[in-house]
Amino acid sequence: MTYKWWMPLYGVFFGIYIPREFQYLKGKVILHLADTPSTFYCAVRRLVHTLEPIYVIHTGDLADDVKLELNPGDLQRYRRKLVELRSAISPRENRKLVIVTGNHDDEMSVRDIFPDAMVFLGKGRIEIEGEEYNLSHDRNGLEGPPARFNLFGHEPSGDETDDSHYFLNGVNAVHIISPASGAVYCLPYPGYVNDGRLLRRKRGL
Repeated sequence: MTYKWWMPLYGVFFGIYIPREFQYLKGKVILHLADTPSTFYCAVRRLVHTLEPIYVIHTGDLADDVKLELNPGDLQRYRRKLVELRSAISPRENRKLVIVTGNHDDEMSVRDIFPDAMVFLGKGRIEIEGEEYNLSHDRNGLEGPPARFNLFGHEPSGDETDDSHYFLNGVNAVHIISPASGAVYCLPYPGYVNDGRLLRRKRGL
């Protein structure tokens, strides 16, 4: 997996970093996200515009600054956030969207607002260009046996890889996967993403 030590620092001060060399991947990659607060949607829009992914895979908690499991009365606010996310992802004929619902998602709202998406309740498997992808909102929900690519989120365990398997946690980084080469690239989230996930707000003096 490609990762550079200074990327997190760039994220703290400037936002998500998209290397110039990614231009050659444009229109040829899978984008994996998880646990996205609405403060990150502008960056999602930029990622999608820059990379033009053939698939966007989201492994749950689409509006992670709305804790729907804890506050079910926030459903309308949650739905408004999903409309914003749909605009950022801007589904097209040549871009497919796969969503695994998380503990703070409402399945009916997800299906309503993303009618063209492939939606799984908690976990599922898909095949892209002959390769199987094992998807779950959390790592414990991944089905066995593992696939080559196992994508999840929810809790901050690290990514793992061996000779034949990737376990990629979308909480820790945005993952960009090349189906043609099998390469995986990791883009650290900007620092404000965790603030949004944890409902931390900056306070002035």
